[in-house]
Amino acid sequence: MCAYVHVCVCFVQSELSKCNSLLSERTTQMENFASNLEEIFITVEENFGRQEQNLEQHYNDVLQTLSQRRHERITALQDEKKLKMEALYGELLSCGRALDASKELIEKAQDLNQEENLKMPISLDFVIPSTDFSDVKQMMESINVVPAPSAPVMNPQVSNSATASTLRVCWSLFSDDTVDFYELYCRHISEDSTTGTMQEVPSPPVIREQECTSCSDAALIRWDSGNTNPVESYTLELSENSLSKSSVTESIVAIPTCECVAQLQPWKCYVIYVRAVNIGGPSERSQPITISTTGTFFHLLRETAHPSLSVSADGFTMFYLDEDLPLSDIAFSDNTFASCVAVLGDLMPVRGQYYWEVEVDEQTEYRVGVAYEDTQRSSYLGANTTSWCMRHILTPSRHKYEFLHNGWSPDVRITVQPLRIGIFLDYEHGTISFYNTHLQQHLYTFTCCFHHFVLPCFALDKPGALSLRNGLAPPCYVTQTARPHH
Repeated sequence: MCAYVHVCVCFVQSELSKCNSLLSERTTQMENFASNLEEIFITVEENFGRQEQNLEQHYNDVLQTLSQRRHERITALQDEKKLKMEALYGELLSCGRALDASKELIEKAQDLNQEENLKMPISLDFVIPSTDFSDVKQMMESINVVPAPSAPVMNPQVSNSATASTLRVCWSLFSDDTVDFYELYCRHISEDSTTGTMQEVPSPPVIREQECTSCSDAALIRWDSGNTNPVESYTLELSENSLSKSSVTESIVAIPTCECVAQLQPWKCYVIYVRAVNIGGPSERSQPITISTTGTFFHLLRETAHPSLSVSADGFTMFYLDEDLPLSDIAFSDNTFASCVAVLGDLMPVRGQYYWEVEVDEQTEYRVGVAYEDTQRSSYLGANTTSWCMRHILTPSRHKYEFLHNGWSPDVRITVQPLRIGIFLDYEHGTISFYNTHLQQHLYTFTCCFHHFVLPCFALDKPGALSLRNGLAPPCYVTQTARPHH
């Protein structure tokens, strides 16, 4: 009996061992199948991503081709129109010359008839039909018409500039006007009529420092009139603030508005004043502003900031706080960003080279770059054709970077996370480049023909902060590597 039980136990153990082996084999097969299925899924996902990028690239190429063909068609039509108008003008001139020749021939025939007393059966007095070419003449003259110049601005009379019989009169002309000659008029005014009619000298203007921008060779100065008295024009005075006490002073006169672009020398420091001018004379100098031309200098434009975005008092730092504002506190305007928590920078409207840096935190999700001033406020930066930006996305596994324009980004891998980003804008070569300033490493370059002036743009996709650093000269590694990226 014990032997039989022992045999049964051994048989059961053998069967269990076989079942266990079979189960282990099936488990291994299922694990291999799951691994293969995961690899297939990853491959499909990668292929789908590549196909999506290819389709987007193809779509962008088609749009660009259609736009180029449309532009070529418009240009061809304009050229054809110009040629036809010129041909029409030539035909009209030929017709006029033929009419003049016919008239002279008729007059000669009439003189000959009177001399020989010939009686001709028909009259030689032809009635020339009148044709109204006024519309054609006006259209041809409007092709190359020179606009009338603006009225000159009289400069204040300088002391000791008049004698008993002579008077020196000076005026200023706007640079865009073309003038052949001037006409000067004067009128005698009796002493009695001028009593009590002298106009008061205006008050000094007030320079708006946070709205003044500069680059390596120019500065845009803005100010408030601050006057109740009439002001005819403004004068901007600048002097080089060098180590020596003597400095050369220059003036820009007859400025009609409350802003002026002054051409400067690179690597200099200037002190700038503004005066208001009317018939009574110039005002006192405004409070000075110091401009340095070592690099690009600008502030953030508060009027473009998303309502959830705060700009520091100095205009160099933006904050996106981790709090939900009530709808009653959110006020959008036509100039503020509505979807993207973004703000623009106030860059000089002069084509040249500009460089600035942005300090970021490693846990901050952001977008930095440039955009046209009229970029869509309801769109995200980099998602349209009017903005170019670098984007940082924080994923559970890694830090992801995209260089976006019109919603498309190339496949660029960045291994070392940049904490200070250098941005270099070059209008001449049509490029916008990004750098890791700590490593002096070039990250990416967009190539584009900028049809309008662009402005720096900054955005936060999650709560955080960005700090702007400007007034810096472009480093050597930036100017040497700022070339189109292929």
